[in-house]
Amino acid sequence: MFIEKKKWVAGLLLALAVVCLASGCSLQKEAASDELWGRADAKEIDINSKVAGRVVQLRVKEGDTVKQGDIIAYIDQRDLLAQKAQAEANIKALQAQVRQSGVVTDLQDSTSKSQVDTASAGLDSAQSNLDLAEKDFNRYQELYAQGAVSKSVFDAYKTKYEVAQSAYSQAQSSVSSAQAGLLQTDANLAATDAAQKKLEAAQAQLQQIEVSLDETEIKAPFDGIITAKYIEEGSMISLGTPLVALQDPNDNWVDFKIPETKLKDFHLGQVLTLQARDGVTRVQGTITDISQKSEFATQRATSERGNDTDIISFNVKVQVNSDALRPGMRFQYMAGD
Repeated sequence: MFIEKKKWVAGLLLALAVVCLASGCSLQKEAASDELWGRADAKEIDINSKVAGRVVQLRVKEGDTVKQGDIIAYIDQRDLLAQKAQAEANIKALQAQVRQSGVVTDLQDSTSKSQVDTASAGLDSAQSNLDLAEKDFNRYQELYAQGAVSKSVFDAYKTKYEVAQSAYSQAQSSVSSAQAGLLQTDANLAATDAAQKKLEAAQAQLQQIEVSLDETEIKAPFDGIITAKYIEEGSMISLGTPLVALQDPNDNWVDFKIPETKLKDFHLGQVLTLQARDGVTRVQGTITDISQKSEFATQRATSERGNDTDIISFNVKVQVNSDALRPGMRFQYMAGD
């Protein structure tokens, strides 16, 4: 009887130990689930070529530190220099054409206006002579009909009237011809305008070539570190080909995936203390963005939990800007620090 009781007590103690161990594991899992870990990232861009050609010099390698404006690579300029020389020659030819066209237009305009003025004055004079000859003709026609003048006198005034009519017609033709000269001036002005537009297009082309020449010197857009090199010196590249990757070590952050159940504890401008996985490195950062759109479910509904809905997460960006960070490092949020 004593032995059976002893066995019963031992079994009870063993059961309690198992329960305690299970409870401890559950608490550890629960504590672990409360930990918030994020991944570090940094501003990094690919530096692309805006022109096609051969890389004649590559001045950096992976790990190099560069300053804004430092030349990273040179692209062969020879083809662009030839295009520039051709464009400059074309501009000079068009400038000469515009000047010549302008001189011709001014001369034509001046001549045509002078001719119109002269022809108009001649027409006014012919009109006056015609009016006077017509009056004399009408008067002497009546006198001749009355027998007051001889036929020879009447014929003389008739001839004078006919001459005046002919002179008036010629004066009208001169005016029309002079006005046609003004139309030629308009045509010359249109030609000058067309030449000017060609000149402007050629100048724009030259400016584009000069921009491309500037782009043959690939420069660093900001201070940073070369993290990757995609091409080798001597490579032929096309427009938009990436040459290197540049990272800004002073523009970095940590992204946390915060469950919706804990999102209320975080707000924009909040300062957080973060610790790296080495347990030593600590940094501080400020929340600069909390995503409005959920990313994924951090916990799936299961019958064991008794939940009927998933718990989704939102990205929280903590700007750190510390040289202690490297993209890919993991940091833990130290609540209460």
